[in-house]
This record gives sequence, structure tokens and C-alpha cells, in this order.
Amino acid sequence: MFSLYSYYLLLLVLALNTSSNFGNMETEALLIWKASLLNHSPSLLPTWTISNSSSYFNTTTTPCTWFGISCNNARNVVKLNVSSLGLQGTLLNFKFSSFPNLTTLDLSSNALFGTIPASLSNLSDLTTLYLYENQLSGSIPPEIGNLKSLKSLELYTNTLTGSIPASLGNLSDLTSLYLFENQLSGSIPPKIGNLKSLVNLAISTNNLSGNIPASLGNLRDLTILYLWENQLSGSIPPEIGNLKSLVDLQLAINTLTGSIPASLGNLSDLTTLYLYDNQLSGSIPLEIGNLKSLVDLLLYTNTLTGSIPPSLGNLSDLTTLYLNENQLSGSIPPEIGNLKSLVDLELNNNILTGSIPASLGNLSNLTTLNLFENQLFGFIPPEIGNLQSLESLALFTNNLSGTIPASLGNLSDLTTLYLHKSQLSGSIPPEIGNLKSLEILALYTNTLTGSIPASLGNLSDLTTLYFYDNQLSGSIPPEIGNLKSLVDLEINTNNLSGTIPASLGELPNEIGSLSELDHLDISYNNLSGPVPKEVGNVPSYYI
Repeated sequence: MFSLYSYYLLLLVLALNTSSNFGNMETEALLIWKASLLNHSPSLLPTWTISNSSSYFNTTTTPCTWFGISCNNARNVVKLNVSSLGLQGTLLNFKFSSFPNLTTLDLSSNALFGTIPASLSNLSDLTTLYLYENQLSGSIPPEIGNLKSLKSLELYTNTLTGSIPASLGNLSDLTSLYLFENQLSGSIPPKIGNLKSLVNLAISTNNLSGNIPASLGNLRDLTILYLWENQLSGSIPPEIGNLKSLVDLQLAINTLTGSIPASLGNLSDLTTLYLYDNQLSGSIPLEIGNLKSLVDLLLYTNTLTGSIPPSLGNLSDLTTLYLNENQLSGSIPPEIGNLKSLVDLELNNNILTGSIPASLGNLSNLTTLNLFENQLFGFIPPEIGNLQSLESLALFTNNLSGTIPASLGNLSDLTTLYLHKSQLSGSIPPEIGNLKSLEILALYTNTLTGSIPASLGNLSDLTTLYFYDNQLSGSIPPEIGNLKSLVDLEINTNNLSGTIPASLGELPNEIGSLSELDHLDISYNNLSGPVPKEVGNVPSYYI
């Protein structure tokens, strides 16, 4: 239902139309559309009105001074930009045929709903169409393929359904096509490969299915190709390797099969390669090592086999390398230690064998090192202690042996240290007590001997301490009572002896040092002495 204000606007339009001198169809169209907007949206366009001092019969009356309107020298509207105003309503009352000179239409980031009218194709001079970040639904009208002057089409972040019209392949001047974050279905039309001027193609986060068309390999100017988070299947076409200008290739979160094409090694400008969360198989092609500009290489959660190519050591700009959750075998190539820019290295959940290369100690920018759940053996190289930026070190569930290097005490930024479920022996180095940022320390299920270092009492941020299932002996150091952040303490199934420290009895309901503790397990040891009654305040305990 129109408001009184909207009704007033319509009366003005009718008055204008009674004049044979009035020819400004643009003014009329804008006022009618404004009147159709909902929820007091018209108040967001206060300049869209005809002042009382204006002559209603003045043929020069135009909206050229209105907010968001730009005109040419002939006072025709050429640009309409009313983005990010919170406008609510539809496009059904927008008379597109009234704007034969319009080159830019930007209605983005509003609350527009309903369908995109096929009549939008009347804007024959349109070069820029931005309808993104609205609530538009229905299908993309095939008539948009008639906008032969269009250079940028951005419809992303709506609730559009249906298929991508093949007619979009007629837009020979198009440089940007952004359709991501909708509910589009069906296959990618091979005619998209006709868009020889295309620079950016982003149709990720939809429900698209079928194969990736080999015709996309014709888009020689393409710099961004986002097809991720769809239901695409089949293999990655080798023709993608023809896209010599490509900078960012993201095909992740689909059901792609087959091998990674060696032709991707031709993409010398590529900085991002995301192929994770697919069903890719075969080996990682050696040619990936040719991508000297690569910054992020994410191939995790596939079924890749074979060894890690030493050629990856050539990627001097690489900051992120995720090869985890595959079936990679063989040893970790020492050449990985050449990746001086690397920040995050995740090779976990594979079947890697051999020792951890000492060369990894060269990765001075590394913050995360995940090698867990493999079949690695040998010692933990002391050079790991050189990684001064390391925050998370996870080597658990391997066949590692030998002692825990004292050099790990140099990792002052470390928050998590996971060395459990291996075959580590020897004593816990007291230098671990230097890790003042440590929150989780898990050394359980090894064959560690010796006593628990008193220096662990320095770890004031520690919340979780798991030493169970080892061969630790001696008494529990009273300094453990200094761990005021401790929530979970499990040191059961060892050879600990002596009495339970009084400091462990300072539990909730008394002012004490272990006020956060909610799980305590010191069972299966040789501890003696009385059990403090305050232990009953711990939610979960085993003694």
C-alpha cells in the first residue's frame, strides 16, 4: 500500500504527463520507482522530488542534481548509483526503457527482492550492472545476454536460482562476471569460454554441477577463476593451463576427480592454488614447482598418492603449504627447508615415512608445523628449536624415538606442543618450563622416564597437561600447584611415588592455586599419603 507521500509523488507525475511540453521520461520513471519502495525507503532519497518552485511544464526538468544521478551534456541520465542505502522493494516498477543512455546501474547492497526483470535488457548502452548483496530471487533472465556493451556484471550474494544462461556468452566486452553466493544450479555453460575479454570469473558457492568446461581455457586474459564450493565433478581440464594470466585459481570444495594436470605448471603468475576438499588422485605433478609466484598451495583432503616433489622447494614465496589428509608416502624432502617465507606447513594425516628433515629448522617464519598421524621415525631434530616464530607444534602419532630436544625450550611463542603417541624416551627436559606461552602440553603414550620437572610450574597459561601412559617416576613436584590456569591434569599410568602435594588440595571453594581445575587423573601410580578432602570439589577426578 502506498503512503501519502508516495501518493503525492504519483500526483506530481500525472501532472507532468498532462503537459505536451514534458518529455522527461527519466524523471517520471525514477519517481514511480521511488514511490513503489517499501518501509519508508522513500525517505532515503530526499532529493528525488520536484520542488514547489519548479515549473511542472519546464521541458528542462531533469533529475541531474538528484543524489546518485549523473547526466551527460544533453542532461540525459547516464549513471544511477544508489547502493548501500537500505532500499527495500522490487524492480518490477522500474521502467528500464526510460533510460536509453544509461551506462551504469548500481543498486547493490540494499534489501531489494523479487526477480530481475527481463526488461532490463532495454539498457542497450549499459556497461556496468551491480545488483549484488540484495535479496533477489528467481533466475537470471537470458535477455541479459543482449546487453552487448556490458563490461561488468555483478549479481553475487543474492538467492538467485536456476541455471547460468548460455546467452551470457554473447557479452564479448565483459571483463568481470561475479555470480557467487547464490543458489544457481545446472552446469557451467561452455559458451562462457567465448568471453575473450574476461578478467574475473567468480561463480563459487552455488549448487553448480557437471564438468568444468574445457572452453574456459580460451580466456587468456583471466586473472581470477573461482569455482569453489559447488558440486562440480569430473577432472580438471588440462586447458586451464593455457590461462597464462591467471593469478588466483580456486576449485576447492567440489567432487572433482582424476589427477592434477601437469599443465598447471605453466601458470607462472599464479599466487593462489586451492584444490582442497575434492577427490583428486594421482601424484602431485613436479611441474607445480615451476609456479615461482605461488604464495598459497592448498591440496588437502583429497586422495593424492606418491611422494612430495622436491621441486616444491623452488617456491620461494610460498607462505602456506597444506598437503594434509591425503595418502602421500615417502619422506619429507629436505628441500622444503628452502621455503624461507613459509608460515604454515601441514603434512599431517598421510603415510609419510623417514625422518623429519633438520632443514625444517631454517623456516624462521613458521608458526604452525603439523606432521602428526604419519609413519615418521627417527629423532626430533634439535634444529626445530630454531623456529622462534612457532606457535603450534604437532608431531604426535608417529614412530618418533629418542629424547625430546632441550632446544624446544627456545620456542617462546609456542602455545600447543603435541608429542604424544610416539616412542619418545628419556626425561622431560626442564627447558620446557621456559615456554611461558604454552597452553596445551601433551606427551602421553610414550616411554618417557625420569621425574616431572619442577620448572613446569612456570607455565602460568597452561590449561591442559597430559603425561599419562609413560614411565615417569619420582614425586609430583609441588610447583604444579602454581598452574593457576590448569583445567585438565592427567598423569595417570606412570611410576610416580611419594605423597600427593598439598598444593593439589587447594581446589575450588578455597582460595587456591588450581581454581580452574575440572579434571584430575593421577591413578595407576605408586602415590601414598592421604587424599585431600578438597579433591571432592573437582568435577572429574581419578586417584
